[in-house]
Formats: sequence, structure tokens, C-alpha cells
Amino acid sequence: MKNENAEIGISAMIIFIAILIASAVVSAVIVRSVDTIFSRPKSDAQQSVTTFNGMVNVLSIDISALGGTDEIHLVFDLPYIADDLHESDLSWVLMCSATGETRMQFDEGHFQLATTLDGDGLTATPLTEFISGEVYHIIFQLDICVLDDVEVVTLILMVDEGRTREIVLEIGNSPVVGQVLF
Repeated sequence: MKNENAEIGISAMIIFIAILIASAVVSAVIVRSVDTIFSRPKSDAQQSVTTFNGMVNVLSIDISALGGTDEIHLVFDLPYIADDLHESDLSWVLMCSATGETRMQFDEGHFQLATTLDGDGLTATPLTEFISGEVYHIIFQLDICVLDDVEVVTLILMVDEGRTREIVLEIGNSPVVGQVLF
């Protein structure tokens, strides 16, 4: 006599084992795909992110000299830099429009003459790098812009691979030495 119950049980067991193996393979493929999908953007982001060199935080701006060569005194710090910043990575441009003129004039320079508050902000010192948390100052000597005869004055402070900051200075009709501009 033939017993079909055993054959049905063995067939069910083989089908059950085949389903378990197929589900394990499908689960492994899904886990591997999800891992690949989520790890690829992370590595792409790590490769494409450039170092942020920070920005100049202005503490005060005032007029330090008028007549002959006008001078603007800037006190600043660099709180958002990760590493020390070389002095050549900082620069400034002063854009001014003389009264009645439609064209802009420019004075520009780097921060080579910047010193800590112990220095005078006008003569070069051994300072070559700016450190986060330190307060510095510099005096911009203006060759082209004459503060007695300007309508609009804008100071632009630039950090290489960092942020650019634009500040409109409030000069007024009759500027005086010591006048706070920001």
C-alpha cells in the first residue's frame, strides 16, 4: 500500500525550506541595497565639502584721521575659523562715491598691518596668522576716497574661502575724527 501522507509532508517541508532560503536571499539583497544607498551620499558629501574659513566679526569702526590721508580704524575678531588664518587670506575694499559723482572709487588692501590690541594697527609686526578668539585692529589708509566729500561709503571685508561681509558706513555731511561709523 502506498501512503501519500509522507510524500505530502516531505513536499511541504521542501517548499517551506525553499521559501526560507528565498526570503533570506531577498532580505540580504534589500539590506545590502539600503546600506549602499545610504553610504554613497555620505561619502559624496564628505568629498564635496570645502573647509569654511570663517568671517570677520566687526566690533567697531571709526575715523582715526581726516585731511591729507584719511584713515579708518577697524577693530575685529575671527570667531568662526577652525584653524589659524594667514594674513594674506583677508582683504578689504572701501567703495565710495564722491558728492555729485555717479562713478564709484575704490581703496583696497590686505590685513598685513593688522595687530593685536597691543600694537598700533598701522605698522607691520611679526603677526602672520590670525587666531580664533583673539581681538585685532587695523588702520586703513585711504589714498582715493576722501571722507569729507563722499555720499555713499561701503566697506567690504573678504575671507578667502569664507564669507564676504558688506557694511554701509554712516559718514554724514561733516565727519570728525573719532566718529563711530558702525
